[in-house]
Amino acid sequence: MQRPLLAAGLTLLLASCQAPPPDLVPEGPPTRASRETGVPPEALRPFLEAASRKDYPLYPGDLIRVRVQGHENLTIEKRIPASGEIPIYLESGEGPAETPPVVRAAGRRIPELEAELEKIYRRVVNPPFVTVTVVEYAPKYVYVAGAVKSPREYRLPDDKRVSLVQVLSMAGWFTDQAAVDRVRVIRVDPRTGERTFSPPIDVGKIISEGKADLDIVLEPGDTITVDSRESQSVYILGHVRQPGEFPWERGMTLTRLITLAGGLAEFAKLRDIRVMRLGKGPKPRVYHVDLQAVFDGEAADFPLRPGDRVWIDESWI
Repeated sequence: MQRPLLAAGLTLLLASCQAPPPDLVPEGPPTRASRETGVPPEALRPFLEAASRKDYPLYPGDLIRVRVQGHENLTIEKRIPASGEIPIYLESGEGPAETPPVVRAAGRRIPELEAELEKIYRRVVNPPFVTVTVVEYAPKYVYVAGAVKSPREYRLPDDKRVSLVQVLSMAGWFTDQAAVDRVRVIRVDPRTGERTFSPPIDVGKIISEGKADLDIVLEPGDTITVDSRESQSVYILGHVRQPGEFPWERGMTLTRLITLAGGLAEFAKLRDIRVMRLGKGPKPRVYHVDLQAVFDGEAADFPLRPGDRVWIDESWI
C-alpha cells in the first residue's frame, strides 16, 4: 500500500527539485512493472552485475589479515599497496622462502582471494584452511559531477552498498537544468585501470516507474555525470583545489579551467589528463592531454567545448 504513494511523492520531488527523502530506493525484489520493461541495454549489463553482491572487492589501502588455521606462524597482516599485490611468506622445515610468491589482492572479493591463497599455502600445509579478514578499510569514494546541487566526492560506507539514486540524493538531487534521462556512470577496474562508460540512464524513470532493478549499485571510484538540458558548462574532477561545474565561455581551454578551479592540488598527475566529450553515440570520446608538455611549450593548450568533463588523477597511483 505504501509503495504507490512513495513513487508518487518521488515524482513530485523530481519535478520540483526539492530536497529528496532520506531513502529513494525501494527495498525488496523488483516490482512486477519493472520485470515487464524488457531486457536492459546490453551496455548496461556490466553495471548491473554488481547489484547482487553485498561486499566490495578489496582495494589498495585496505589492511587485511591472512590466517592459516592451526599455523599461527603463517599469519600475516598487510596493507594492500597501490600495485594491488602482496607477498605471501611461506615457512617450511628449511625456513622462510627466499622469494615469496605474490598474489593480487586488489579487485578480488574475499572468497576468491581465500581460494587463491589456499593454492599457495598447499605447498607447506595439507590441507590449508585460509581465512582473510579486513582489519581496516581504506576510504572509498564516488564522484558526482554535472547538474546536481552538490557536485563533489562522496565517501562510501565500509559495510553497506549504495546505489546510483542514493548517491544522487546525497548530492542534493538535480538542478533545474538537469537532463534526468542522461545520467552516466564511469567505472574504473581496480585491477587494470580500464574505464567503462555506461549508456545514458533515465533516473526519472527508475523512480517514477519503480524500476529498482535498473538502479546501478555503485563501486568505489565510480564517477557519476549528469548532463544539463542545454549544457553551457564544463566540469572538472579530481586533484584540483575547487572541483565542480564552471560556465563555459568561448575560447575556453584546459589551463583556463584549471585556473578557475583554483589550480592543481598536490600530487596532481600532469602527463595524462583525460577530457571526456559526449557525442551522439552511447560512448563518449576521451582525449588524453599531456599538461606538462603544454606548460613546457611543447604542445598547444586543449580547447574545451560545452559539456566537457575533465579528470585529473593523482601522480603516485
